[in-house]
Amino acid sequence: MNRFRHAWYHPRRWPSLVVFVVSLVAVVFLSGVIASIGIRMAGSLSAWRTIMDTATPLLMGCRLVFYGAITWLWLRYWKPSVLVSVEDDRDGGVRARHKLKRTELVSVGFIVMLETMNVANWLGGM
Repeated sequence: MNRFRHAWYHPRRWPSLVVFVVSLVAVVFLSGVIASIGIRMAGSLSAWRTIMDTATPLLMGCRLVFYGAITWLWLRYWKPSVLVSVEDDRDGGVRARHKLKRTELVSVGFIVMLETMNVANWLGGM
């Protein structure tokens, strides 16, 4: 029997930087595939841009609903289980709770900055 719980190809055994890079490459590739399908469906790049400009308010609303749903799930279900799991740490989870709070603040700040840039671009700035 293998002494390791997961095989070498399982992402839990990979360093976090490798998981990040693989995830980033997968997201960029998938975005390119989706955009190329949309351009083909629209007929041309200029038609695609026109369609995307028309759909911008609806897409903004969809993103806000998505952010709200993820926030609700995090606060209601996922965060309490994470906090319970870190209580068994040597320091009672104080350090983990501090890191979690910082991660939450950075995530919210990044999303606010990203959406502010999107709205500014939509309104004709940038």
